[in-house]
Amino acid sequence: MKTGKKIIFWICALFLSVGFWGTADAGAQSNVVETISPAGVEKLIQSDSCPVIISIVTSRCRACRQEMPVYQEMYEQYRDQGLKIFLVSIDFGYPQHIQSLVDQMNLTYPVFWGGDEVMHAFDVSLVPYKMVVQNGEIVETVIGAWSEQEIRQKIAELLQICAQ
Repeated sequence: MKTGKKIIFWICALFLSVGFWGTADAGAQSNVVETISPAGVEKLIQSDSCPVIISIVTSRCRACRQEMPVYQEMYEQYRDQGLKIFLVSIDFGYPQHIQSLVDQMNLTYPVFWGGDEVMHAFDVSLVPYKMVVQNGEIVETVIGAWSEQEIRQKIAELLQICAQ
């Protein structure tokens, strides 16, 4: 009987420790994906910030996933100079898919989930779909992937234009 109590004790201790660590990890999540409507995306576009890049993506899109870490690096480097980067997921269903990716990649720039409502409102049929915004106006839309060099070049160009 003593052996049975020891086993139960250790099983309980294991469950309690896993529950404790799980709670700590859940609180450590630094970037929670928020739901956004088409009107919310319009507000991002009309921002006074310059420059703004809005990238509409899905979590399963390989090209989208390849751009995300480059955006993260550029965001960290240039956010103090006014660069705004917003990611809007149009994954079907719920934001969990993109939240998983945000957590995995440690993305800190704002990420939203708009689902098919945003997809239809902006007539997005292929991703990544990017909107380049200057002073509240879309100045360029791009369908398809940018290479790392193209992202860096575009951001440098936009920062120079916005500094004038």
